Amino acid sequence: MNVNDETTDSALNRFKSQALDGYDLLILEAISRAGAGNIKIITDDIDYVVVPGIQVFTSRRYIVQEAARLLKLLVRS
Repeated sequence: MNVNDETTDSALNRFKSQALDGYDLLILEAISRAGAGNIKIITDDIDYVVVPGIQVFTSRRYIVQEAARLLKLLVRS
C-alpha cells in the first residue's frame, strides 16, 4: 500500500469515529483497499474492539470483557 495523501485522508476520516493509533488506522485502510470482504483479525490489541463491521479473535481477557460490555461478544460453542 502506498501511503499518500489519499490514504492518509481516509485513515484520518476513520479516526474521527474509531479511536485507533496510526498503525491500526493504516492496517485497516490497507485491508479495506484490498477488498477483503468480511474482515477477521486475530490480535491482542484492544483498539480493534471499537471498529464496527469486523470480527476480532482473541484470548485476551480485557478484550473479551470489553466486547461483552459493548454487547459485541460472540461465544463459540
